Amino acid sequence: MTSNRTSVLRAVVPGEVPASLPVLSLDQAIKSGSYVQILIAQRVEMVTALPETKGPALAALHRQISLTSKEIEALLSRDSDESEGGANVDDGEFDAEAI
Repeated sequence: MTSNRTSVLRAVVPGEVPASLPVLSLDQAIKSGSYVQILIAQRVEMVTALPETKGPALAALHRQISLTSKEIEALLSRDSDESEGGANVDDGEFDAEAI
């Protein structure tokens, strides 16, 4: 699968927050979105189907929405952690005699 997207790298301004992901339809997300956008579109469709769902299917749909939401949160959290570049830890004192 090839991607038609072009990547533009630039320096960010301190305090700049990333733009939120656009909410795409499921069809749009499958054609051009990321995995997270596909999950978000699926969750939107599941929530839209809630009012007409009854009985055991309703319980299953609630569970699926919960699982999908957890996966979305985990993926967004992982992306956030990776973009932070690690923890800010002060260097310790160098002791040449310890070598």
